[in-house]
Amino acid sequence: MRLEFQNVSYSYAGKEAERTGKKRKKRDRQAEWGNSPDARWALREVSFAVEPGEFLGIAGHTGSGKSTLIQHMNGLLHPTEGRVLADGADLARKEVATEVRARVGLVFQYPESQLFAPTVFEDVAFGPRNFGVPADELEERVRESMERVGLSFDELRDRSPFSLSGGQQRRVAFAGVLACRPEVLVLDEPAAGLDPRSREDFLAMVKQLHAQGTTVVMVSHSMDDLYALATRILVMSEGRVLRLGAPEEVFADGDALTAVGLGLPAPVRFANSLREANFPLPKGLHSEESLASAIADALEGSLHE
Repeated sequence: MRLEFQNVSYSYAGKEAERTGKKRKKRDRQAEWGNSPDARWALREVSFAVEPGEFLGIAGHTGSGKSTLIQHMNGLLHPTEGRVLADGADLARKEVATEVRARVGLVFQYPESQLFAPTVFEDVAFGPRNFGVPADELEERVRESMERVGLSFDELRDRSPFSLSGGQQRRVAFAGVLACRPEVLVLDEPAAGLDPRSREDFLAMVKQLHAQGTTVVMVSHSMDDLYALATRILVMSEGRVLRLGAPEEVFADGDALTAVGLGLPAPVRFANSLREANFPLPKGLHSEESLASAIADALEGSLHE
């Protein structure tokens, strides 16, 4: 599935007008985004596309519009201005949004807080059952999705999700989204609050899902995670797109990222410090492995001079 944002702006004041039935006036649009009640737009003239099969990372300071942006990807929110298209169909149409919600899985921060059922099976089965998956297919869906997140179906199916560890609870919540077999996974800080080992395992699972063909959109405050996992990175600032491109392109402009409160990944910082010390390193390094290899090659070359 291809998701396309066409000149999307969003006003929470406009959302309030929709709820109350009040007629919205342009001069009265006053969206609250971030911590600034004076900001006019949560999103402002945002245009880009999520391409099938890619891993799009989304970065930005708190209140930059990231969460508002991803809630447009399955029609949970609709633009005040502009359009969001899924394979060319406008999500503003109710029937389109209904279909897309089964194909675009949105996982909020701390999804385990949304667990509610008495058993793991019932929690994981809730999504596909709600989307009309027949009863004779449910068990297959639940088993498959639990195995994909590293949980034993036979051991845990009848357990209360609240008796599990925090990491296991998050996997149960994640399995509930995967049980709908989405084409696109949209993740809002999926590793937030996890201990280092659980965090590493969870991100490895996300990486594997992408390798298996799932399109992934991931919001993260960790530049190292986005640098390591994403094929493209979108940087938001004050509701607008600040940068969009391959990781090496986005992180090449360290001054622009620093200006909006973002840092650089550790490999990039280290490479930059070496270059400042006149150590001969090629540009465009993309991983710790390639950086280590380039350093080794440079050192080997200096020994032969």
